[in-house]
Amino acid sequence: MIPGETEKRRLRDSTGVKMLAIGGLIVLLLIPLMMVGSLVSERQSRRQEATREMAAIWGRPQVLAGPVLTVPYLVHARNEKGVVTETTTSFARFLPETLKIEGNVDSERRNRGIFEVAVYRTGLHWTGAFERPSFDAWRIAPQDVLWQDAYLGIGVPDMRGITSGVGLTWRNRTLQLAPGGGEPELWQSGLKVTVPDLADGKPGDVYAFAFDLGVNGSETLSFLPLGKETTVALKSNWPSPSFNGEFLPARRTVRATGFDALWNVSWFGRSYPQQWRESEARELAPAQALSASAFGLQLFQPVDAYQKTERSTKYGVLFLVLTFLTFFLYEQFNPFSLHPVQYLLVGFALCLFYLLLLSISEHAPFGLAYLAASAATVLLIGGYSVAILRGALRALLMTVVLGTLYGYLYVLLQLEDYALLLGSVGLFLILALVMYLTRRIDWASPRRPKGEAVAVA
Repeated sequence: MIPGETEKRRLRDSTGVKMLAIGGLIVLLLIPLMMVGSLVSERQSRRQEATREMAAIWGRPQVLAGPVLTVPYLVHARNEKGVVTETTTSFARFLPETLKIEGNVDSERRNRGIFEVAVYRTGLHWTGAFERPSFDAWRIAPQDVLWQDAYLGIGVPDMRGITSGVGLTWRNRTLQLAPGGGEPELWQSGLKVTVPDLADGKPGDVYAFAFDLGVNGSETLSFLPLGKETTVALKSNWPSPSFNGEFLPARRTVRATGFDALWNVSWFGRSYPQQWRESEARELAPAQALSASAFGLQLFQPVDAYQKTERSTKYGVLFLVLTFLTFFLYEQFNPFSLHPVQYLLVGFALCLFYLLLLSISEHAPFGLAYLAASAATVLLIGGYSVAILRGALRALLMTVVLGTLYGYLYVLLQLEDYALLLGSVGLFLILALVMYLTRRIDWASPRRPKGEAVAVA
């Protein structure tokens, strides 16, 4: 070309137009990426449905509460002359002075179709003590207290999960717990038993209790801290518990074979008192306050295949940009041009990776599924690159670039706390490399004709 000669270039040789076309293809490929994301959400929903079905058969998440001592008493309505016009029965609730729960949580994984659900069976030993209830603060006459009708209630959300333990020891007497312990302002379902000896008791008397309760459940196990001092000690074979609720364990030991945890909860840490009347329940001890004080554990399953696949799709645009950028730089440094259809086919292969990852990970460990999906994608694009890049060496370099990107993504998916840091550093290094490789390109000049290569310093 003669120096100073005005260079006429065709529209298709314009670097700007090519970049706009590549950008348009990336936007177009967002459609299959979003479809894969929707499919991941759909599969997660199906897994949740499978979890609910298994819970309906085995046992739902359990929030165990109690025991609560309920004592009925008479309320007299009087007219202006002090004459009793109506007598009704009301109830007073009393919580235990001490409450101690010990037991094992034997967990296992159950399959519902291709989905895995975490379930457990427990054997819990409950002990504690009540003080003889006092009605003096409410100025209720002793003869109006119906001691003979007092009963003990225990809340169990899913009664079908009860597997053993219906006997209760009350001051060295054996009582039989029975269903029908639902209390509208406390819990919807549970166990109850009428307790003796209160009528003959004296102020300050202590009534010790003990019972065993075996319960099946799924995913979570929680307790309400109803004792003035509540202690819960659990052992389990589950290797990755998540301790949740209002109170964390005072001590815990988590091993690969299971965990031990101990909670010590004082009544100062909750918002409701040790006793209240039925008419005061909404003000002093609403059901929301009781449920909000629950604490316990979740059979936490570390980031599963669906969560990892969902996280990987968030990097889909980045993969499209980096892969297309690599092909675009090949065009700039070599005397050939790639057609948009070729970019589009490569983009479809990149999108198909996430579908392969999702489908394989439902039947194999995530690491193996990732290896299979990424290897298939890299080999597919690498083999295609041999033809469109016109050389095995160029295709090999493209394969190395893709393999590095997929390896980098896998490391990001394994990290939780450092994923953002590693991602930011990686993007910075990639940008620095691109800026270095393109530092000598004159973006305003037309593309070189075929047969004339660009020298890269």
